[in-house]
Amino acid sequence: MRIRIYTMSYRQISGVNMNKKILLIIVFPLLFSLTSMARDWVKFKIPEAKCGDGTDYSVYYNPQNSKKLLVEFMMGGACWDLMSCYGGNIRTWLHPIIELPSFSVLSSNDSNRSPFTKHSSLYLPYCTGDVFAGDHKFSYFLGIKANHVGHSNIVKTVKFFKENGIIQFSKLEELILFGTSAGAIGTLIHSKTFEREVSSKTKKVIIADSPGLHFGKKFWKKFTNPMRENFQKAFNNINVHIDFDDGLVADQMDKVCDQLPDWNIGFLQGSQDLIMTLLFGNITPAKHRELVYGPRGIHETTKYKENCASFVADTKMHTFLLLNKSSQIKAGGITALDFAKRVYQGKLNRSYR
Repeated sequence: MRIRIYTMSYRQISGVNMNKKILLIIVFPLLFSLTSMARDWVKFKIPEAKCGDGTDYSVYYNPQNSKKLLVEFMMGGACWDLMSCYGGNIRTWLHPIIELPSFSVLSSNDSNRSPFTKHSSLYLPYCTGDVFAGDHKFSYFLGIKANHVGHSNIVKTVKFFKENGIIQFSKLEELILFGTSAGAIGTLIHSKTFEREVSSKTKKVIIADSPGLHFGKKFWKKFTNPMRENFQKAFNNINVHIDFDDGLVADQMDKVCDQLPDWNIGFLQGSQDLIMTLLFGNITPAKHRELVYGPRGIHETTKYKENCASFVADTKMHTFLLLNKSSQIKAGGITALDFAKRVYQGKLNRSYR
């Protein structure tokens, strides 16, 4: 099955209600992109993998170079109760993506923007509301169920592509994990999922665009106990131990750098990120900025790590590398896109502010 990217007009958007507009902002910003930048995607249904609503989970693959692979984790919020999963306070998307996968600047076919145009690309949709960390099913109010199985979906996807010989992970020369927002967290917690399959000689890169990590103290309280348990287990894989009484996670990213010494890792984050503050993070943009630039923030905790770097722009922008315009935002004299390229090239051990 071949998939192409289509556009949606402003008139179509203006007729959508407010909650659906929030979803369009969080989940589908790339519907506005040009078709000339799209790859040809082949759709694969992953056996036994499910979206949050119980329907089948599928991923998209564009074969280019069998030795080089770009894996993109889709963005898309999170949910914690019936209203945020399905109702009037909806904060994520628990259904198969609508007709097509979105794509980023990095997974585009524009060689002026992306250094990965000759890489094969695996696109991982997000439809479980659990930042790719979940491994359980939950029955919310009125018995309405959600499959929070984002973590197991990715494990099943890697197994499917390996066992069917579609991707020969052990022969990869380069592996790039890229994600935005919820997908950025996915790149971190699934680094070990992919690392187990590749050679020790494989060049490995993580580009985590706007993972948040600087949340308010009450951030974790809204999630169910099974979800918190899944979060803890997933983060433990990268040596991060969550304090559910403190939403600040960025101060442990130095441990991630230490846990993944063979990876080039780059973090991008807006100092006053509106989505990761007012919509999800239980924190004001001003307090978020204070944490980001503080001694426990992403700017400081990764600054002196040889295999890590951070890009912290003083902006309210959420995500940088989805659209060409936002990829040109600057911090420390370079653009977000230039930063991603430097991480790929191994130019690390500093923070851009």
